[in-house]
Amino acid sequence: MKVLIVEDTKTITNLLQVYLMGWGLQFFDAGNGTQGLAKAREMKPDLIISDVQMPEMDGFALCAAIRADSALHATPFLLLTSLKDDASRQRGRLVGASAFLNKPVSVDELRERVRELLKLPMKTPAGR
Repeated sequence: MKVLIVEDTKTITNLLQVYLMGWGLQFFDAGNGTQGLAKAREMKPDLIISDVQMPEMDGFALCAAIRADSALHATPFLLLTSLKDDASRQRGRLVGASAFLNKPVSVDELRERVRELLKLPMKTPAGR
């Protein structure tokens, strides 16, 4: 299964990949929403994990663009953000996010959301 991580901080991208190792996922990344949309259209991921606050196109706009694309509209979309206000969560729901997690991300919560969104088995990833 292909996972696209759209995040402008390479360290966080790498951490997310480490947290999700063991399920045989194939990872791709993009540094902003514009690049993420182009890569999603090219690769048709099984899951998109996106930061909210990014240059060029934020995660809300990316999610809305994914939902408007007939080839991608059903792709599970997980938003990650350091924004903790209810308005941000509401905006995430309004643009069609499948799930919303706050940073710093809990490893267990991240794994659980990804497992649910990809319909993976209950077991913890190998070696974790």
